[in-house]
Amino acid sequence: MESKFNICFVSLPAYPVISKDESIKIVGGSEVQQSTLSKALARKGFKVSIITIDHGQQDNVEFEGVQIIKTYKPEQGIIPGLRFIYPRLTSIWQAMKRANADIYYQRGAGQLTWLIAVFCKLYNKKFIYSGASNDDFVKNPSMIKSQTYRWLYKRGIHMADRVLVQNPDQQQLCKQNYERESTIVKSCYTCEDNASNNPLGYILWVSTLRQLKRPELLVEIANSLPAYQFKMVGGIDKEEEQLSLDIKQKTKNIPNFEFIGFVPYFEVHKYFDGARLLVNTSDFEGFPNTFLQAWARAIPTVSFIDCGVRVNNEPVGIITESLNDMSIKIEKLMSDDAYWRNIGMLCKQHYAENYSTQNVIESYIQIFNDTLQTHA
Repeated sequence: MESKFNICFVSLPAYPVISKDESIKIVGGSEVQQSTLSKALARKGFKVSIITIDHGQQDNVEFEGVQIIKTYKPEQGIIPGLRFIYPRLTSIWQAMKRANADIYYQRGAGQLTWLIAVFCKLYNKKFIYSGASNDDFVKNPSMIKSQTYRWLYKRGIHMADRVLVQNPDQQQLCKQNYERESTIVKSCYTCEDNASNNPLGYILWVSTLRQLKRPELLVEIANSLPAYQFKMVGGIDKEEEQLSLDIKQKTKNIPNFEFIGFVPYFEVHKYFDGARLLVNTSDFEGFPNTFLQAWARAIPTVSFIDCGVRVNNEPVGIITESLNDMSIKIEKLMSDDAYWRNIGMLCKQHYAENYSTQNVIESYIQIFNDTLQTHA
């Protein structure tokens, strides 16, 4: 019989996702996955907590059976470097002690990985690290600017009891650059019963507006395909705020382009329901949650990235090699209804068989139980 373990997710930006607080304009794929997993585990009777930033919420408040343990306020800590120690390290450490979990789970590259690893070693807890992007396993992840923090992150991966990855590329990079074996585990998504696509819909782009997501490429495609409507949904990255201002300025006079900006995660499904295609212009990804949101609705995806997903040795979704190639394949999907429908149904079937939360959560439970039974 499976044990009812106590698990704590350390996901500092997750509060607005799990609480559905639309006043906080933060959303990311890592937070979405951890919120989905935590709620699914709570429904199965496990004791689950999430450690988040203090946005003014009550401490130890619960959402759908998940306890929220808050740490520092976003504005606390003026001096870079020192603020990692106080108030951040100290408040996170105290929050982990209060959680008193059997397993601590953290996702995405950063010095936080080292902190959790050290805590778990000292208190004889299990630590599971999960990659959120292919970039997390390159030698110098772009999201970590400091060489010191990169060293701490690498040490954290070495100390983790288990490393989880999203695709075969990440598995290879983890072995090559961090000398760690890893386990591929699928992402998950809970689809609304009435979710659908729109055969007469628009071309959708959904992501945080960062340079590595290359949103400007969608503007170029929209200019080259004036017969079709484009919608861009994306929150602002505070460190790259100028990028979103530039995109907004560039697109205000493009008649077939609507810049929507930030939309809370629990409302973004409305834009998927009205779309015919989802386009991803990133240079690299892990496994985008937006793909699952699209596939669940039989919406084809068009991207430059290969997530390693295959059916009969053929990629699920359309993979392109250049901007011109992407424009050509978008045009075909928009103009050929039979082709669009066939690709969309393949995507939907693959989602239903592989990525529904109900199916994926059992894999996680097995991984968590196996990790608990492994002696250091």
